[in-house]
Amino acid sequence: MSKRILVVDDDPDIRQVLQDRLNSYGYVVETAINGREALDALKRDAYDGMVLDIRMPEVDGLEVLRQTRKNHPVLPVVMVTASTVRDSVIEAMGGGAQAYLLKPFDAAQLKQAVERWIGPAG
Repeated sequence: MSKRILVVDDDPDIRQVLQDRLNSYGYVVETAINGREALDALKRDAYDGMVLDIRMPEVDGLEVLRQTRKNHPVLPVVMVTASTVRDSVIEAMGGGAQAYLLKPFDAAQLKQAVERWIGPAG
C-alpha cells in the first residue's frame, strides 16, 4: 500500500508541483491550502508524513508543526520555505521537523528528503 502524504502550501503552483511530483514517485497525496485546513485534515485522516510550507497566512507552518507535535508526535514533517530567514528554519527544526527544503528545490532534493524521512512510497 502506498504511503499517504499531506502537502500544505498556500501557493497553488507549488502545491500542484509537489502533488504531481510525489504522485509520480508513487505516493498518495492529499493537499491543504492553509494551516487551518491542514490541522482539520490531520484530525480526520491518518498520514505517513507531511510536506509543510513555513510561511502561510492565518495559521503558519510553525504553528501547524507545534500542534502536530502535540497530537502526532512521530509524524514525519518536511518543511519547505522560500525564506532564508535562519530563525524560521532553526525554529522549525527545533520544533520537531525532520528536514527542510529551500524553494526553489529540485525533484531530486524532494525525493531524497521524502524517502529518507517518510520512507519509500510503497
